[in-house]
Amino acid sequence: MHNNFNKYRELIDAHLFGFLEEQTQRSRYSKTGDKYPFSLYDPLNYIMAGGGKRVRPLLVLLSCEAFGGNIQNAIDAAISVEILHNFTLVHDDIMDNAGTRRGKETIHKKWDVNAAILVGDELIGLSYRSLLRSKTHNITGVVKAFTDGVIEVCEGQAMDKEFETSTDVTLDDYLIMIRKKTAELLRTSSIMGAIIGNADESGISSISDYSENIGLAFQIQDDLLDVIADEGEFGKKIGGDIIERKKTFLYLKALELLHGKQKDDFLFMYNTDSANSEKIKKIISAYNDICVIESARKEIEKYTMLANRSIECIKSDSARNNLEQFSVMLLNRNY
Repeated sequence: MHNNFNKYRELIDAHLFGFLEEQTQRSRYSKTGDKYPFSLYDPLNYIMAGGGKRVRPLLVLLSCEAFGGNIQNAIDAAISVEILHNFTLVHDDIMDNAGTRRGKETIHKKWDVNAAILVGDELIGLSYRSLLRSKTHNITGVVKAFTDGVIEVCEGQAMDKEFETSTDVTLDDYLIMIRKKTAELLRTSSIMGAIIGNADESGISSISDYSENIGLAFQIQDDLLDVIADEGEFGKKIGGDIIERKKTFLYLKALELLHGKQKDDFLFMYNTDSANSEKIKKIISAYNDICVIESARKEIEKYTMLANRSIECIKSDSARNNLEQFSVMLLNRNY
């Protein structure tokens, strides 16, 4: 994470863990602790202690500041979106049968699926509890943006799972899916921050465009990292998308570029049931041979440039610079 953002991260973490401690301790209604739901809060605290880039809460604070707002008024909304993000990770890991997350065993593997489902449900409740503490004259607008984001993310995840068994997914379909699954939660974060910062409609529109484009770049970068990242830094196994036969940008771009027997061979290899390191190596080799990895890099740069253009109207040089540095950080991340 960029050093310029350390003060924001420290604020986010302090508030987040303070809130979680308060909420879990609140349930210790028995002096002996024998009725405390350890089966819920042990795995919940486990996942929340797993770290993370804090991208979404950071964007809430930066968006609030961009329009002259006080980040202390937005900190509850910021941690609410981080808690919500962790809900999506817990349930995604179940659906993807993922074994690791951020270099640690996933909840459904370390405990069981029932524990993971319940933790996800609890995280949604906690996210709303934090959100409703936000200091704003327009709590209705903030809650609406947040709720719309929850719905869009669920729709995006549904589309992502549908695509795994579909044979006619296009790049346009993919962009719709990642707008919902990934970009929407970043857009939600920026809109909430802007509302709390008392932005006008024009400002909200600008920051919305910025975060949506950053979200598209972020997901394509995630697709790319799945095949080029260092496993130790990435925190999960390389080639996971290939094993899950996900319709990533790389896969769909390859289908656009390949023809005839080469395309048929690639499709057979990608969609075969085998799940081993040899398959991953062959797919990555194919991506390199047809310059799909370079195409992904160009696409990331394109959406990042569009994002930065969207915030040229922000008057504060320091606030605009922070958002541009946020773009650079996401563009250059390696995990």
